Amino acid sequence: MTTVAVTGADGLIGRRLVDLLLAEPEVTRVIGLDVRAPEGAPRPGLERHQGDVRDPAIVTRFADVDVVVHLAFQMDPSRDEAGMHAVNVGGTRNVFEAAASAGVRKVVYVSSAVVYGAHPDNPLPLDEDRPLRPNSPFNHAEHKAEIERWLWPWAERHPDLLVTVLRPSIVAGPGVSNFISRQMDAPRFNAIRGHKPPIQFVHVDDVASALRHVIRRDLPGVFNVSSVGWLSFDEVTAISGRSVLEVPEELAFALADRLWRLGLGEAPSGQVPYLMHPWVVSVDRLVATGWRPQRSNRDALAEMAAEHADELVIGPIHTRRSHVRNAALATTIVGAAALTAAAVARRRRRGRGRG
Repeated sequence: MTTVAVTGADGLIGRRLVDLLLAEPEVTRVIGLDVRAPEGAPRPGLERHQGDVRDPAIVTRFADVDVVVHLAFQMDPSRDEAGMHAVNVGGTRNVFEAAASAGVRKVVYVSSAVVYGAHPDNPLPLDEDRPLRPNSPFNHAEHKAEIERWLWPWAERHPDLLVTVLRPSIVAGPGVSNFISRQMDAPRFNAIRGHKPPIQFVHVDDVASALRHVIRRDLPGVFNVSSVGWLSFDEVTAISGRSVLEVPEELAFALADRLWRLGLGEAPSGQVPYLMHPWVVSVDRLVATGWRPQRSNRDALAEMAAEHADELVIGPIHTRRSHVRNAALATTIVGAAALTAAAVARRRRRGRGRG
């Protein structure tokens, strides 16, 4: 029987994973850790605790735990580089050290396919043996790669601890809300002139099922997680229902940097290459172990696009298209009423002048 601790348990993937684990006959206890205070009614088999991954006392939560799944991570790029690094890198190291100190048998780390970087010489697709080349400046990708580079020498010093790393592609589906999904909420889909890279997605439920899969089995090493294959750039824009705004490469980098400095952009210029060059991955290694995604790239994107159909992001403003349409209609009505009232007033004044 197995006890599993999950950091970031109240996050998008964490909630789905907890549900799957509570339904597992072999899992007797799930410990959910999150920086947010627990909400909702207690659930049999689930212990929920509020805590910060940077706190050394987290080791006490791992007593008698068999598997630690580390999901806690600040994904959206932050201008507070030191604070983001402290959570993403310092917090991850702290969790792994605490797991080793507590005698945990296995740790699972969710990295990302962004660690491969987006480069013109990337093969289609990338396998797990390709080097880590995250684009800079892009702290989300750089922090994931930094942890992976630290992790394997650390694992060699802890031979009794089995380490599994998953690298998901772009996570899509219902409930997704991050700097990537918000780019789809813009009035137009940004594209770099002369570049139409293939784009790849994985459904959030498939990420959770991949985690359950590696918890069930002892699978040391690195595994990509994604839907099979990928979509063309034109397919992505068609499914998302957005028109395309093409900008020259030089302008894209300069504009991204300027908007980031002004606090109006979602990410620094390191994100631009991911709109220019391929970074799609092969899932053959994980599929060979018995796991297979249940949703296609098209399914994952279509579900997210349907949920975000009414969302609208313009700079720092996040609203709904229906609100904008209603506001425009209200403005038109008020404007028409004002014009009518003004016309009536003018006629009355003219009438009084003739009397």
